[in-house]
Amino acid sequence: MLQLMLCGAQDTKRVRDEFAAVVKGFGAEVWHYLSGEILYLNHANASWETNSRDTVRSADLCVFVIVERYGSVTWQTELREALSTGKPLIVLCLDETYETYRTLTRNVPLAAVEDEGRRRLIETMHEVESERQLTIVPFSYGTFGDVLRRQLSTLFKVGLRHVEMRNERMAAARMVHEPARLTRSELMTLAEVAVDETEDKIPRKQAIRALAARGATDEQLVLDLLASMEQGVQRLTIELLPQLYTTRPADPDFLAHCIGVANRSSDVGVTRRLIPALLEIDLSAAVEAMVTLDLVESGARRRMFETLETFAQHLTDPTVVEGVRALLGRCLTAESEADWKARCRAWHERLSSNRQRDDSAPGDDPGPDDDREDRSS
Repeated sequence: MLQLMLCGAQDTKRVRDEFAAVVKGFGAEVWHYLSGEILYLNHANASWETNSRDTVRSADLCVFVIVERYGSVTWQTELREALSTGKPLIVLCLDETYETYRTLTRNVPLAAVEDEGRRRLIETMHEVESERQLTIVPFSYGTFGDVLRRQLSTLFKVGLRHVEMRNERMAAARMVHEPARLTRSELMTLAEVAVDETEDKIPRKQAIRALAARGATDEQLVLDLLASMEQGVQRLTIELLPQLYTTRPADPDFLAHCIGVANRSSDVGVTRRLIPALLEIDLSAAVEAMVTLDLVESGARRRMFETLETFAQHLTDPTVVEGVRALLGRCLTAESEADWKARCRAWHERLSSNRQRDDSAPGDDPGPDDDREDRSS
């Protein structure tokens, strides 16, 4: 059975009977401190604050009601506990009290309100509505039951929608390993899963793989995935970028955005994965764009050289060759010479030499030597 908690000062007894009638009409149980319907433990160190926090944590929904008076436990303990634990809540306020609050906040400095209880109530309502931006729903004594019933129905509808969404996701998840059979509706559901930062990373990554297999993404979806705070999701997006981003030729602004993501990231894996992905998408455009890519990390420089090396036989455009030569130069540092760096240096020197020979046709460079077996023997 659902447990609904009525939270408020002592004057909530004026609406307690209506509250109980509506709640019982929904088949739920009423919790309210004035009738002792709260969780409590009596012992030497017992406190209302502890009992209230325990009750809020155990309740399924908290309904905060402002009549006329301020209750410190309600607003300093119960509200904070509800917000910190993500508890669903409704805030109702007597319409006369709400209008008084609005009038005083517009026309009277808070310090000029002499009554401490009223001043504390104004401060609380300001915190609830303006700082925390919670919605306060007005009611009158004759409409409390109807207002509460409508608010509960709205929450019930939201809950049903979440169940529906979960069912949709579960249905689509059964098909992620057979992406060719996914319907358009299921692909749209997987796109929602992929960008949902509250979803577990495993179904998100499964959704991304299925979307990549079908090429069923648009540029905005890819940008949202690149901005994910989940490292695994961002890394996988970059790895599958050639399949996720299907626009050809690639938009230079999109490539620049990707490079900006890598430059701002503290994860070295982002840059290492981005290099081969961009070069596979559009070799010439990527070479031009990566002039602004940070290569301060040695693994990124190695990945740059080794990936460019695989495209050596396809370098025929003099502009692209010059861009590759510049990138190779950025890969060379004064660090100890590993095998890859020695090959990188040799290729860079050959491209530089070819550039200086006027009688050399552009793009004739054969690329790196294929005698690695001889050197490693």
